[in-house]
Amino acid sequence: MRPEHLKYLIDPLTKQPLKLTVQEQQGPHVITGQLTSDSYQYPVTNGIPRLTPKSDIDPSQAFTTHQQSTADSFSYEWNNIYQENNYEKQNFLHFLSPFIKEKDLSGKKLLDVGCGSGRFTKQAALCNAEIVIATDHGSSVDIAFKLTKDLPNTCIVQADLYHMPLHNFADLTFSIGVLHHLPKPQAGFNQLPATVKPGGKLLIWVYNRRHNFRAVYIFETVRKITRHIPKALLFRLGYLPAAGVHTINYLTHYLNWIRAKSLAKKIPFSYYANFPFSMKVNDAFDVLATPKSNYYYVEEIERWFHQANLDTIK
Repeated sequence: MRPEHLKYLIDPLTKQPLKLTVQEQQGPHVITGQLTSDSYQYPVTNGIPRLTPKSDIDPSQAFTTHQQSTADSFSYEWNNIYQENNYEKQNFLHFLSPFIKEKDLSGKKLLDVGCGSGRFTKQAALCNAEIVIATDHGSSVDIAFKLTKDLPNTCIVQADLYHMPLHNFADLTFSIGVLHHLPKPQAGFNQLPATVKPGGKLLIWVYNRRHNFRAVYIFETVRKITRHIPKALLFRLGYLPAAGVHTINYLTHYLNWIRAKSLAKKIPFSYYANFPFSMKVNDAFDVLATPKSNYYYVEEIERWFHQANLDTIK
């Protein structure tokens, strides 16, 4: 972390300001140190503040196991499979659309909740954001730090979504593809409005249930078996569906080439047509390995926003 980013962080439990004690600094980054409030201490290791208290949302073993196994699954994915590619900016802006445009990010304070590898954190920072703070529960934060450490407007924090170490901070808080994997998704969502400053925006992306037979009934049925397979083997097995998607994508390319673009969009997995094969392997592993996914009707998600007393809901 950079010392100048301390002012944004708070104790995730007491919401008090934090003091920084530096033990080792390399260039602009505090590599090792201690963050202290009046009540608690948190380490800074490998350049990352580790603000992960034990959850009191649900202290049960089932909750803790689910949360940790999900973090471990994604950490394996980002550490062993993910490869940065030239389509990440396009992908990032796709997830924000149609509500947020690239120009809306310039000069703004942004919070990326569940940042994984930091791929979208990096793209947000490159859109001229004033500062992007990114959090994740798992060890994938180490990958995110390596990916973004040369960008002075990024700060990677290991944090529990149920106890966010920020308050009234963001012009935009976004959480892409995260909440639907949590043991208690709505309880996680309910922590996010407090991270947004008055007049700011909160954007989430979760799996759709309506007209999504393939994912809800096929992917989820397969996942009940594959999630128990050792991850190293599952990584290799992911090449099979990735190869299938890659082959289907040739049909999408052909239809685009003959200018049948409306038909091309109807081909299964057409979204992946421009992505490299490594991204298809990455997402295949995601589908096969993640402990659980939840799917929602848009009306359910709209209720979340209403119940959190948010307005101008789209």
